[in-house]
Amino acid sequence: MKGILPKISSIVLVLIVLVTVLGCGSQGETLTIFHAGSLAVPFAELETEFEGSHTDVDVDRQSGGSATMISNAIAQEDAGESPPDIIASADYKLIPERMYDGDYADWYIAFARNTMVLCYRDNAPGSDEIVSGTRTWYDVLRNEDVSYGHSDPDQDPCGYRTLLVMQLAQAYYCDNAADFGLEPDPDAADLYDVLIPGSEHERGRTSGTNSTARPGGSEEIVSAKSVDLITALQSGDLDYAYEYRSVAVQHGLNFIELDDHINLSKTSAELPGVEEFYATASIETKKGDTYEAQYGAAIVYGVTIPVHAENEELAVEFIELLLSATGKQVMEVENGQPMIDPPLCDHPGNMPESLQALFD
Repeated sequence: MKGILPKISSIVLVLIVLVTVLGCGSQGETLTIFHAGSLAVPFAELETEFEGSHTDVDVDRQSGGSATMISNAIAQEDAGESPPDIIASADYKLIPERMYDGDYADWYIAFARNTMVLCYRDNAPGSDEIVSGTRTWYDVLRNEDVSYGHSDPDQDPCGYRTLLVMQLAQAYYCDNAADFGLEPDPDAADLYDVLIPGSEHERGRTSGTNSTARPGGSEEIVSAKSVDLITALQSGDLDYAYEYRSVAVQHGLNFIELDDHINLSKTSAELPGVEEFYATASIETKKGDTYEAQYGAAIVYGVTIPVHAENEELAVEFIELLLSATGKQVMEVENGQPMIDPPLCDHPGNMPESLQALFD
């Protein structure tokens, strides 16, 4: 018995040492990324790629509506905590508009584009007629007993872009149809008020009043972020939803392409005069206790490293991966989201030097 006790003690000591050594070995760095929900799929793939070449790094991603994620990052820093190392927004403008004041960030890179589409569940009422061209999408949403969803414009750029699409559709197909060589369509008359009813700061919100009767009994469903609508489409609980084209492709959703004059995908270099037309649509979104105007514009994503990020070097390496040929393969080829080539930056001199080299 006396001989066994020392052996047991030795074994316990060895186990304690091993646990301590292994525990220390597993302690690596964490790269924290706050990003738009629409980037969840490609960024998950980039996370795997990044962690494969950085075996001691854990990429911690949090996704949601871009406005919400930026607000969360600011609130986190204001509370004395470290901000995320990277912020990637579905609307690049939110970075300068909300982060430059207060010294939260001082540059952005515009790196990707997208397109608004109308997704639909299998056998959604009227979908076959829309696809065949015998009816318009707005005729079905207006005059059939269907449900259609979008995200909250105060929380998610896809939400306010949905409302902009509605305004542009009304102008393009009815109010200003003659300017585009079209016959005004009565089904597009007052379309914005019919499909997105309510006061300016209530319409289209999760907390707003969305019960105004539509002509055909259709129902507007508002979610905190656009990706929340995907499950409802796939389960058949929702008939239609406005999403980004890349999200529809990534999740294998049925979708209807919208005209380039209203889908917020083009620049005037590609379609003369379209940027001026996009800008005729606007909506006020909540910014703290006030509101700011969001005008129609081509969909452009932006990324930045907050000024006080803890892991700037790792953040730089992730952005370099995002902008590399591998990143383009993941984003554009595999996940249907076109990259901006070359990417654009507003203040290259404020970026870390290794990123500046990409803009020389």
